Amino acid sequence: MCRLFISNSNKNMIEGLYKSLINASKKDIFYNGIKHNTGWGYYITNPETSLYYKSSKPIFDDKASINLIDESKYYAIFHSRLAAKDQPIRGFIDSHPYLVHTQNSLIVLAHNGVVDKYKISKEVNVNPKLYTDSEVLGLLFSKFDKDIDMILYQINKYIKDIGAFIGTFNVIAIKIDRFDESIRISSACISDYPEENENNYKKMVLIKNENGSAAMSSTVAYYYGLLDDSGKIISKDSIICKKGVPYLI
Repeated sequence: MCRLFISNSNKNMIEGLYKSLINASKKDIFYNGIKHNTGWGYYITNPETSLYYKSSKPIFDDKASINLIDESKYYAIFHSRLAAKDQPIRGFIDSHPYLVHTQNSLIVLAHNGVVDKYKISKEVNVNPKLYTDSEVLGLLFSKFDKDIDMILYQINKYIKDIGAFIGTFNVIAIKIDRFDESIRISSACISDYPEENENNYKKMVLIKNENGSAAMSSTVAYYYGLLDDSGKIISKDSIICKKGVPYLI
């Protein structure tokens, strides 16, 4: 299980969420104070630039900095990993986010939760022992060619249909579409989990204000000042994501 956020926003919001992710990774108040300490990474982009970084270090021990311009807007994905049981821990390669090239686009994604990588691997023809479950999940994106929110919706349905939905399915993604003379960037999130496993740790929170919009894990939202320690919303600009509903960011 992991902590993450996605944003379409300015430097101030991204840096604030980054600090909140560090705090959430150091002490997760919704998961018995556990540390998320098996790597982290980010992908930041706009039409002029992209920044991609992955590390095997815990986010709270790393010294990586992000250099953003005050006046610009960015799409950003940040992820701090707590490797699930039986998932590989081999260094930076297993840290999120993952990049997936499709026929006409580039997909950047990160995932919090567990899916059955053995069942999904049969759909994408890879050896599941060489991949994390989240990376195998990412390979499914090449099967779909729609707007990013609808891709997330369809993949959520698809893994349920093949029996690979076994835990939390919190996924954030950026899609960069290629055209003859331009690109188009979009981003979205989806949050889903079995009814019997519902708790504050698994929820995702949305915010939209003058700085931009973002979606994040509950613990990140707590440290960012959107939730109280009981998991209730305390910000007028925020909502808890509805289960199984994709949101454009």
